[in-house]
Amino acid sequence: MTPNLMRTIDQVFGPPLCWLLSMAYRLFSFRRARQAYPVRHVRRMLFIKPAEMGSTILICPALRRVKELWPECEVFFLVFSDNRSAVDLLPDVPPGNVYEIRSDTFFNFLFDSVRQIFRLRRLRFDVAVDLEFYSRGAAILTALAGARYTSGFERYTMEGLYKGSMLTHPVQYNCHMHTAFSFKTLIDALAVDKPQLPLVKIPVSGKGSPALPSFCPAPSEKEAVWKLIKAANNRVSAGSRLVILNTNASDLMPLRKWPLENYVSLARMLLQEPDVFIVLTGVASEAGKAEEIGKTIGLERVVNLAGRTSLRGLVTLYTLSALMVTNDSGPSHFAALTDMPAITLFGPETPEIYGPIGHSKVAIVSNLACSPCVSSYNHRRSPCNDNECMRSITVECVWDACKNLLSKENGRAVGKLLPLKQIK
Repeated sequence: MTPNLMRTIDQVFGPPLCWLLSMAYRLFSFRRARQAYPVRHVRRMLFIKPAEMGSTILICPALRRVKELWPECEVFFLVFSDNRSAVDLLPDVPPGNVYEIRSDTFFNFLFDSVRQIFRLRRLRFDVAVDLEFYSRGAAILTALAGARYTSGFERYTMEGLYKGSMLTHPVQYNCHMHTAFSFKTLIDALAVDKPQLPLVKIPVSGKGSPALPSFCPAPSEKEAVWKLIKAANNRVSAGSRLVILNTNASDLMPLRKWPLENYVSLARMLLQEPDVFIVLTGVASEAGKAEEIGKTIGLERVVNLAGRTSLRGLVTLYTLSALMVTNDSGPSHFAALTDMPAITLFGPETPEIYGPIGHSKVAIVSNLACSPCVSSYNHRRSPCNDNECMRSITVECVWDACKNLLSKENGRAVGKLLPLKQIK
């Protein structure tokens, strides 16, 4: 199923199903667990995060909070099959604790959802956490998972985005807080001494960006990626600096695209450095477009890896690279697991909520009056038909940011740190 079809199904069938479940929830007094504050003795916790691979990485602070509160808690995940590889990057999540739902066809989605609900109910979870902002499908799966306590985002007095009232520990979604902190509040809500409505009334812990775990690939994984690089362009050497351009050439989120001609111009500026090689990444459907971009740039110092790596292989590539420039998308968050400097270009969404996390991660945004126009409140659908917010980000601006990051001592050659000069 396409993302648009899934949104349509969620919007048409989701509200009446959520209403029916909410009525049953009240009729059979399932809300008695609401009086339990704080929740104690959590042995098994289920996280429901079907979609969005990139934001899955932002769950890490919530997982850390679970271990602080309930050290013996065993964590499980329910995800779409396409999102499985992102969950495998998370710490302390055994592979056998991840349950998948196929989303390629409506029949597979319905069949797997029913099958997994019966499997999960047998595990008798203490807590189920709905990590989707306003997906009715995720809310229904959370309600039917059989957990004694449930946590998730609640609309309260906000109009629209109805997904029922089936949570024992509802938290109002705060659109002014970074997503990583928002996910963590769903765990904090379980630990407070009394109901705190509409928000969890505790300070946001820490200052700046939340810490994420470091991705440490095995030497054999680095060697496998190195072979892919050499197979794509045997001119690359151990002293080369790999600069990744993640152009997002597909039509999944066209408003997020920075013009391809801008990427070409930026690549030519980067190639003024004799040791730089441009690496083009993307999913398999973008491989053809990446090949066209490579030919336009000039194939002598271009490595086209679009569609040629697994997600784990892609993150391994980041540990070998000097820099990445990307539209606002999953790779920005995957890069947060590594020390690779990364520049993320924002237009229809805002870095205040989805910004890159970690050392040497830079967000560039044009700050137009109409931006951001895409959010959880409109199911990431915007009336915009002209992404001036992306086109107004100039090549020169991005090039200046690239020079700044490449000239610091965090540039990487393949497999080792480059001894580059400092700049003020």
